[in-house]
Amino acid sequence: MYEFESRIRYSEVGLDQKLRYTALMNYLQDCSTFQSEDLGIGLEYLYNFDLAWVVNSWQIDIIRLPKLGDRVIIGTLPYKLKGFIGYRNFYMKDAESGEYLAKANSVWTLINLKDVKPVKATQEMIDAYVLSEPIDMEYLDRKITLTGKENRMEPISVTRDNLDSNNHVNNEQYIQIAMRYLPEGYKINRLLVEYKKSAYLGDSFYPVLIENDDYIGVSLDDSDGDTFVKVRFS
Repeated sequence: MYEFESRIRYSEVGLDQKLRYTALMNYLQDCSTFQSEDLGIGLEYLYNFDLAWVVNSWQIDIIRLPKLGDRVIIGTLPYKLKGFIGYRNFYMKDAESGEYLAKANSVWTLINLKDVKPVKATQEMIDAYVLSEPIDMEYLDRKITLTGKENRMEPISVTRDNLDSNNHVNNEQYIQIAMRYLPEGYKINRLLVEYKKSAYLGDSFYPVLIENDDYIGVSLDDSDGDTFVKVRFS
């Protein structure tokens, strides 16, 4: 288990002075990055071997969003590492009460950046990541099905601002784009994300909005209808 403490900043909140959903996701991703860096198997280590961890799916269950100035604890724990697949929990807690604010599950693949193929974790990674018991939460299938009324939206071009250090669209950026199509004031209790393929500078998203009685879905597709990412808000 790995934790760090923070305080909700003005730059991280929305009109209601509560933490933005995308800022929550960034906190979770940063937590696992901090852990890897502190263990000596972070970005520099990965790049030396032409490796990168690529996320396959997210399930983020939101109990309550913290407000401006609140002190929070962000934690993560890997609970299974099998071949080239890693399974990792995350959480955010209220620093004063210890109350869970959010719980998350994620699945990752270790890839070789040269041929973009999965590779097994190195022995250093296996030795460094101490596995823990998964946290108590509902675990859903990482495969997302979106059904309902479909509306095709205007294409969106990938810009440099969307990219991360791996030169593809950052995980959080897909969510930020998908959230454009939510009704104003829409409250998210659960966020499901399935990543199908990476998008790069020069690519374009052809968003499909799927409206259902139980959720709102967004599929970010390419011009041929192949999916980059599926997102389900409920």
